[in-house]
Amino acid sequence: MAVIADRFLYDVTDPVHPRLVCRSANTLIHLLNGNAIAFTSVANGETNVIRHDLSTGAESQVARLPADPLANPVGAYAAWTSDGQLEAFATSSAPDASGRFQLQLHLWSNGADHVLSTIDRGSMGFESRWSPFGVVEFSPDHAYVAFSPVLDSMRIFSVADHRQVFAAATRAVGGTWIANDRFVWAVDQDLSKPSGVIQWTPATGATVLRPDYWYAPTSSLDGAWLAATEPFRLSNQSDTSYPRVVIVSVGGTKVFEAGRGSAPGFVTPTVVWYAEEGSCAQSCISPTAPNGTIHAFDVTKGTDQTFHFRAGEEPIADGINFCCFTGAG
Repeated sequence: MAVIADRFLYDVTDPVHPRLVCRSANTLIHLLNGNAIAFTSVANGETNVIRHDLSTGAESQVARLPADPLANPVGAYAAWTSDGQLEAFATSSAPDASGRFQLQLHLWSNGADHVLSTIDRGSMGFESRWSPFGVVEFSPDHAYVAFSPVLDSMRIFSVADHRQVFAAATRAVGGTWIANDRFVWAVDQDLSKPSGVIQWTPATGATVLRPDYWYAPTSSLDGAWLAATEPFRLSNQSDTSYPRVVIVSVGGTKVFEAGRGSAPGFVTPTVVWYAEEGSCAQSCISPTAPNGTIHAFDVTKGTDQTFHFRAGEEPIADGINFCCFTGAG
């Protein structure tokens, strides 16, 4: 099974012939294992976490959360753990006369709300296709939470004592945990500053993992592989073969550069789905856009196959095609 954008559950026994199992409405999904999911259900102002057994259909309430992850607060997204014990979210004050406002980062744990940080912010500014976006993600062992509000630095907090253990000096364009306490994120492209892919661990702090310009890196469930969109070649931004999808082994030297595409996501430990990009001359914010063809790249075989979802089974919601970002799990 694989979850796309926390909303679409697919059977990917055959990754080039996927079958839509369910499409969520006003809820978010986490895949627990091959036979169960957890999803959010808002009722009477509270957000419940429900466990659903895919084999029997049996459901049970796991926990309650204080904030609705679907509310998508200003400046960041919300994240929650499938057991319902933790949630990270943001709240914002009303802007003042100059457009500035305060953003508060919250952690709900042990049945209580904790304010991790209060950030003074200006206006949101101009957004492009490759602009920074909000990132909130708990480490697999739930020891840390990585929090990057839109247009602000990457921050990492300890869940146990709520301390900020790291803050970057640059903005992030996506990040992912590749081990319990090893976080990788991409730095916002700025030609006046070095770009790169950074990794953080409690023992070593932040170090450069790769010098490339990546957008929205994601990882396989076992943490063995990373994939990302490379929006353009820094040495030649007019190269029309971009954006491209890049897939690399963690800690190794194996690198695959797939075709022109974007939004990769691992649907199995070794298969990446990504959206093919085509020329876009009208009503676009960049020269290319997804053209409806999806690729399945197998890192064990080095093969790249195209496919289309069956009619009515595309990961589309509110007119937006969400292929192929995978859910938090």
